[in-house]
Amino acid sequence: MTLDLLFLTPSGETLPSVRFRVLPFVALGRARGLAADWRRAPKAVHQRLAFLLSLPRARVMVIQQKLFAPWELALIRRRCQTLAYDVDDALWALHPAEADQPGSAAKAAKIKARFAHTCAAVDLVIAGNDYLAGHARQTQRNVVVLPTLLDTDLYTPPPPDAHGVGRFRVGWMGTSGNLFFLPEVLRQLAPHRDRLDVRIVSDRPYEGELHEVVSFERWSPEREVEQLRGFEAGLMPLTDDEYTRGKCGFKILQYMAVGAVPVASAVGFNTQILTHGHDGMLVRTPEDWAAHILTLADDRDLLERMAKNARFTVVQRFGLAAMAPQLWKALGLD
Repeated sequence: MTLDLLFLTPSGETLPSVRFRVLPFVALGRARGLAADWRRAPKAVHQRLAFLLSLPRARVMVIQQKLFAPWELALIRRRCQTLAYDVDDALWALHPAEADQPGSAAKAAKIKARFAHTCAAVDLVIAGNDYLAGHARQTQRNVVVLPTLLDTDLYTPPPPDAHGVGRFRVGWMGTSGNLFFLPEVLRQLAPHRDRLDVRIVSDRPYEGELHEVVSFERWSPEREVEQLRGFEAGLMPLTDDEYTRGKCGFKILQYMAVGAVPVASAVGFNTQILTHGHDGMLVRTPEDWAAHILTLADDRDLLERMAKNARFTVVQRFGLAAMAPQLWKALGLD
């Protein structure tokens, strides 16, 4: 049997890019009558040859994030009519925590070359934002921008009377690799701990500087929406570098969908998602973290107005139902 659409992913269904850039489209594709599926590529090189040789044929294959070796790409090409590459991170750049580690320069050069080769070898690149698209266009002409989309029928605000009692609830949700970005924010919020309930939701506890300021809850895919609804404002701190400019702001979109007002670094795609003072707050100096959070905590009318605006923005511009047709068109499956 030849599939209509097959995604190849670097990890399992808990990886955010798989959860939100693959699985929803497999489900939507099947609902449209397409034979759609996904496969997780093994991490071990010695296992990937058998995996690639056993792939079903497909009209369209989409490699999500994974940087395969040239010989692996050649094998994949033989199994499909159209090959696309989906990217929502600056894969050619190292995480800021890795930047000064021994061997980082050689590692960065290797992945940058592999990213360029991958973009050149496919028929289409689907980029999560304009910054990623610009890099892809260095070796590939056929590039479309499709932000990471959210099912806004699932991610919805809590009941109107859920907030407003006790300390102002400020939250951060993310993978443990990005706990790295939190210390600067906590240094600014710590003097106001008597007014703020600072929550961290992740796969492991935050144990860095000022860890005593925060409460921790382990992330759960089943409880994720409920956990997000516990925030009145959502944090997205980033450094300003090549790696972070490739971020697609998905954390912000999750906050917005549940009516938590985002307070985010004015970096990269964040500035294209948010209109400062309308549906979120953009941070340009360290002192802005406390200033913006306290502004929201002190003005309930402003908080509620911005929460409603945030919800409207995400539904209109980043809602799965509204934007999914763009992917089908790009892949020739409309």
